[in-house]
Amino acid sequence: MDPSQPSQQPDLLQSRPTSLRTITLQELEQQCQDLRTLLTATFVALLVLSLSVNLFLAKQMRLVRAKLSESRPVVQRMEAEFKRKEPNMKVFLSALQTFAMANRDFQPVLDRYRAALPQYFMEPVAVSSKPAGLKTPTNLSSGSLSSPPPRTVGK
Repeated sequence: MDPSQPSQQPDLLQSRPTSLRTITLQELEQQCQDLRTLLTATFVALLVLSLSVNLFLAKQMRLVRAKLSESRPVVQRMEAEFKRKEPNMKVFLSALQTFAMANRDFQPVLDRYRAALPQYFMEPVAVSSKPAGLKTPTNLSSGSLSSPPPRTVGK
């Protein structure tokens, strides 16, 4: 661009005529009064809304308390029945676990419920074929039980 040539852009800093009308003090006071009225109406509406929500919640609370007092005896009876039957459930599940140890085909059935009822599953106990309370002989000679040496009666 040549600095000697005049700029072809319009002059943006040129003053523009404004067509704002003058506002009187009385009009400003009226607008301020209107804003106060709107603000007061908004506060009253907010107060009415909050009171109605509080009344609704109080009514719901009364209904829930009434239902709770109705269902409390039923729940307490069910709890007592569960506590009475829980030992039998533990014994039954223990028997199922013992059965699953002997019959591996049944183990996936128990594993399906292990995550839902972990408090009723015990650690697996190895199943033994010997009856409980019997001692295992320790004097073994050539694969058979040895008998104690014969007693000699007077020599």
